[in-house]
Amino acid sequence: MVVIFINAKEAEDFVYSSYMKAINKIPKDMPDMMTRSPHLTRMLLDNAGEPDKKQRNVLVTGSKGKGSVSRMISKLIEAHGFKVGLCTSPHLVSFLERIRINGNAISEDDFVKYANILEPYAAEVQNQLTGVEYIGPVGITAVIAMLYYQDKKTDFNVFECGKGARFDDVTRIHSEASVINTVFLEHVPHLGYDLSEIAFNKVGIISSTQRFAVSAGQQREVRDVICKEARDKGVRLFIWGQDFSCENICIDRNGTYFDVITRNGKYSNIRLNLMGRHQAYNAAIAICTAENLLGGIKEENIKQAYGGITWPGRLEVINRSPLTILDGCINKECARHVREVVNEMGNMDVVSIIGIPDDKDYEGVVCEMSEISRRIILTTSKNKYLRFKKTQIDKVKLMVGEKLIYKSEIEDAVETAYNLIKGDELVCIIGTQSLVRDVKEYFKQDTLNL
Repeated sequence: MVVIFINAKEAEDFVYSSYMKAINKIPKDMPDMMTRSPHLTRMLLDNAGEPDKKQRNVLVTGSKGKGSVSRMISKLIEAHGFKVGLCTSPHLVSFLERIRINGNAISEDDFVKYANILEPYAAEVQNQLTGVEYIGPVGITAVIAMLYYQDKKTDFNVFECGKGARFDDVTRIHSEASVINTVFLEHVPHLGYDLSEIAFNKVGIISSTQRFAVSAGQQREVRDVICKEARDKGVRLFIWGQDFSCENICIDRNGTYFDVITRNGKYSNIRLNLMGRHQAYNAAIAICTAENLLGGIKEENIKQAYGGITWPGRLEVINRSPLTILDGCINKECARHVREVVNEMGNMDVVSIIGIPDDKDYEGVVCEMSEISRRIILTTSKNKYLRFKKTQIDKVKLMVGEKLIYKSEIEDAVETAYNLIKGDELVCIIGTQSLVRDVKEYFKQDTLNL
């Protein structure tokens, strides 16, 4: 092996190198089928010795919650005594977070090592490219992960797709199963102009090599597309509401409680260390997937896995006293989920910290959170590329009046919130992934080892 990269920064630059060469040539607002070349990831895998065909892989897509489901599947399988690789995106603090085994991120030395192994294969593919073709960063990351997992002898690997599926690099990985979380209208026009087109894109994750696929609850037109794809590919399909479901969901300050029913039986009084009714749905999807991968799972192992699971920035409890929840939310719809979760926790006074730049739906988030918050603290993240404007303060002032406090630094915002609360109150911190990263660093919480 020729050493080209000597540190993680150089290896990360390599991951993006093909894309950066093509970025100025890629047409804007064009469908993925015209701008992406996932077959190049397949070429990389083949040139690297087809490591994916020697392993048991699960692929996960959806419009929302695919990262959480991926994490839950990997944690469940691990709780049954297996070594599990997990490849997700984006990362919060370090690129190394994207590649894990049993929750622990790849070391910098190993990341650099496998980037160096892959580089000559990538160069060979790159030299054949013309026009706007590029090897996707997600694809290069997935192949690095695949080589790493092969050498570390993982038993199973779970891969989260990017925004799509049919034209996503990850779907070129040979897989045993696929999972489709809830699909809704998103990434127009890259994935399509209506729900059926987006569903067609998402169901590209189903492959004839797979033993089975699992689908969350879907709108009828999405469900029809998924059923047709599974039928055409000869893949058995497990559907929410027909093959599995969850019930008796309740939420308190200690987590989310629920029962899961599958064709194999009922798992009762499960506590999930994540907040939200939607997380209970995600947990049921993961249980159905793990059941069919392993040929059965144990209730005590489910409770062990879910009781201690963490997933940064997804309605994450980052402090118990005072109770503090962190969520990577940037629009009104996501903020509504946060508000609903807080309401289900009981009658609690709330102080909300919101850090969302001008080009995102900060007004929608403020609108939702102001309904349950006695004070709103507006703040910013340390990411110099995000646009936080002073006009935001004026607009929010018009919306919430004297409820508003402005603190430019997250450290000051948290300290102010903690000085304001009393008794059994809750602090909600909401914002971009950059803000989530800042908060995790402020609380000195590790994102590499979960």
